[in-house]
Amino acid sequence: MEQVYGDNFGEDITDVADAVALVDRNMESLSQNGMVKAAEAALALRDTFGYDVAETTRAAEAIRKNFNVSAEKAFDLIATGAQNGLDYSGELLDTLSEYSVQFAKLGLSADAMFQILQSGTDSTAWNLDKVGDAVKEFSIRAIDGSNTTLSAFEALGYDAGEMMATFAAGGEKANRAFFQVLDRLLEMDDQVRRDAVGVKLFGTMWEDLGVDALRAMANASTAAYGTGEALEQINQTRYNDLDSALEGVRRRLEVSLLPAADAVYQALMEHTPEITAALDEMSPIVAEMAGDFSEMASTALAEGLPRLAAGLRDFATSAQAYD
Repeated sequence: MEQVYGDNFGEDITDVADAVALVDRNMESLSQNGMVKAAEAALALRDTFGYDVAETTRAAEAIRKNFNVSAEKAFDLIATGAQNGLDYSGELLDTLSEYSVQFAKLGLSADAMFQILQSGTDSTAWNLDKVGDAVKEFSIRAIDGSNTTLSAFEALGYDAGEMMATFAAGGEKANRAFFQVLDRLLEMDDQVRRDAVGVKLFGTMWEDLGVDALRAMANASTAAYGTGEALEQINQTRYNDLDSALEGVRRRLEVSLLPAADAVYQALMEHTPEITAALDEMSPIVAEMAGDFSEMASTALAEGLPRLAAGLRDFATSAQAYD
């Protein structure tokens, strides 16, 4: 908490404490440095895009766990996606939390997942959740062994048993097979037959997304999705000004003084019995002094107020005579 606060993230120490607690709850087995980086990333995304820290950390953990990438990589992918307009339907974080496991089942990498989501976004997909749901439907149907799935693979010229085994095994072979099936499906000349097979493999998502969106997904780039600098760019843009610099200095000074404050606190706690005893001994003396002061004040008022009143009357009489 001290490190994140000193690095000038969060509104105050309580805000930072809440963010660190959410990182600790939603993300497993992070080192101390990892927790610092995750909390700072979640706060930067909140301050830039309005993302809830709890939702961001859950989405980042889904990416991290399903694709075996670092927390830093997961947050940077989210930042890159947000910069590239992936949250156009307000469902980016929910989509990542829900569908990362489905993309991973097909052997796709985290970068590939974002490339597919981006391709769907840039085409005709009106809802990001639909893109994720299409992959989910395929990942379920591709291994369910139903007559519908068997007939779909056979219609595309595949050995259905071998194809289902490939998808069940996951990994790179499943990754290649997914794009091969999608390409072969889209290349079918008979559109009516193509749509029938598409529905068998993708369910209603085939119709909801449309051929253009699925073709864009099939042509998704295999390159890395982000440069790894999205969060750094956000931090430089949002926190690089005079006010932020001065606030950072103040916080650093505050954090540097914490050990001294803690030492004073510990000393007070250690000597509390002696301090309490001393105060108890002083209480009668203080009470006696208060009584004496009260008596003195009462006497002064009793004697002084009549004199003051008489003086005011004399002054008023003199003023009238002068007029």
